[in-house]
Amino acid sequence: MHRDQVGESPRFSVLMASYNNAPYIAVAVESVINQTFKEWELVIVDDCSTDDSVEVVEAYLSDPRIRFFRNSSNLGYIGTLRRLIEESRADILGILDSDDALTSNALQRMYEAHIENPHCGFVYSNFVYCDEDLRPVEKGFCTALPRIPEQKTILRHDIVGPFRTFRKDAYLRTPGYDDDILYAEDKDLTLKMEEVTELLYVDEPLYLYRVLRNSQSHDPAKKGTMKSSFCLAKYKAFKRRLGTDIPNLTDKEMSDQLFLAVPHCIKARNWKRTGFFLLEAVRLSPLNIRGWSTLVLRGLKSLPRMLGQRGRNAKFHEYGKH
Repeated sequence: MHRDQVGESPRFSVLMASYNNAPYIAVAVESVINQTFKEWELVIVDDCSTDDSVEVVEAYLSDPRIRFFRNSSNLGYIGTLRRLIEESRADILGILDSDDALTSNALQRMYEAHIENPHCGFVYSNFVYCDEDLRPVEKGFCTALPRIPEQKTILRHDIVGPFRTFRKDAYLRTPGYDDDILYAEDKDLTLKMEEVTELLYVDEPLYLYRVLRNSQSHDPAKKGTMKSSFCLAKYKAFKRRLGTDIPNLTDKEMSDQLFLAVPHCIKARNWKRTGFFLLEAVRLSPLNIRGWSTLVLRGLKSLPRMLGQRGRNAKFHEYGKH
């Protein structure tokens, strides 16, 4: 199929949110252009960048498969992801961050996995941690879910990495992205997807994840927000699954998770979430001695770090590395 024709009827939509990643976005775009699989579209939405990101992207717009949009106001990462999905035209979607890259066979392998397994609406692969220059450092942590039915859930196994691809019709059967789940929106979506479809793992490192030296993921407040948001995503999934046959946590297990997340809420200075998690943890398991013990021990261990952060500027932008 000629690439002009592909632009009108792509089989795979690659979605890229752009915000102030001018030094890296060209590599991300070129990694899509260089795919062995050619029937793709690359949808880029810029979220009011203040650097040269727009100019960098505009240099590639002679390729009709690349579609570029600009938000009129800053929507944030989650709002931009929603727009990317709305603008996509293919049945199969995949997310590529603007400072990362794909291996040349990534779309081919993921597309084949979707076609060969039509009952699986969510397909993910392994990835490679890379340095700032995108040189490989170590393999990622992804694996397949256990085969034991009650264990077959992301609620118990955090094993899905950054390269997530999914069928658009499956996504539309979920509640979609949640603005409350900041920095854990990928994990939240995975939990929602496993409630409407099957997940499939491709055991190949198809995604290059760039670790930046000045990454804001080192900010304790951001780490706290990310980990407490993941717990909130789990709690909301737990509530959605009650009374269904979808694998779920027990009340005691959910209580344990909430207790474990309280120190992260405190690091993020999210007092409302701190109180909510504590109340729900106690409600679900009033005699959870282990949960209280863990909370006290972790709280004492992290107290010096939290005190050391007092007075520091805890602001950060949500496009920083997760």
